[in-house]
Amino acid sequence: MNVHLKRWLAVSGAAVVIATGVVAGGSYWRLESNLKTVDLSTEITHPRPPSTPGRPLNILLIGKDDGRSDTAMVVQLNAKGDQARVVSIPRDTMVPRPKCGTNPPAAIAMFNSAFSTGGAACTVATVEQMSGIRIDHFVQIDFNGFRDVIDKLGGIDVTMPEAIDDEKSGLHVPAGPTKLDGTQALAFVRTRYSIGDGSDLNRIKNQQLFMRALSEKLANENWLASPAKTLQLADILTKSIVTDTGIGSIPKLADLAGKLTALKPDAITYVTLPTESYLPDPNRVQPKQPEADELWQAA
Repeated sequence: MNVHLKRWLAVSGAAVVIATGVVAGGSYWRLESNLKTVDLSTEITHPRPPSTPGRPLNILLIGKDDGRSDTAMVVQLNAKGDQARVVSIPRDTMVPRPKCGTNPPAAIAMFNSAFSTGGAACTVATVEQMSGIRIDHFVQIDFNGFRDVIDKLGGIDVTMPEAIDDEKSGLHVPAGPTKLDGTQALAFVRTRYSIGDGSDLNRIKNQQLFMRALSEKLANENWLASPAKTLQLADILTKSIVTDTGIGSIPKLADLAGKLTALKPDAITYVTLPTESYLPDPNRVQPKQPEADELWQAA
């Protein structure tokens, strides 16, 4: 799991490295203009957890799919920068949601409803309220842009642990080695109901498997050797992400990516927020206490 996460972070950082690599070619301002940012200091008006010295740097990663948050992970980099922990938050976790813009607070709501209610800023505020930790930055990634990147790379070779025949995602592939194009790759990371018990945990496993295959392809091919291909990829990637204003530039994103990708695989731990069944609706979960609070406090 740690190795998979390391590779996933390397792929995320690769987007910034690509963009940084074409600055000398005169494309810096074009890429910079692609970036979209959100000012959390104006979007979140209620008191936030303090930014205390010596605490971890907390970065919220949001995967955006068809207008909703489909994936959410909090990357916590310690003060020394030599250890990191990633906390995955199941999207169907029932939690209190704070006031977001003109939208009133909700006593209880599904976690991923925060994004549809008030975008990334509302998701940040919801994570802060449920965890008590300060979220310093966020990176929101659009899945459709990611699909286009896969097509530009010529598809990704993946070894399927089992056959998938999923009407909801539209993916139909046999077990064993196969090459996924962008559309198939997007369906693969969305698939959940036709594998295992149909839970989000199975989809997370698919996403890790795919990211590993993608990172291996990027590592094995000298994709930076082609300026034209590099610029095309960087253009797609920078159009596909939204960040907070604190890291909303190519140099700042490159600096953050450098910190994450410099970590050794065994210096990263991957955990999922402890949850239990939500009694009013067995299809939902809620944070399991006291384990959930202990997890956040242990950073």
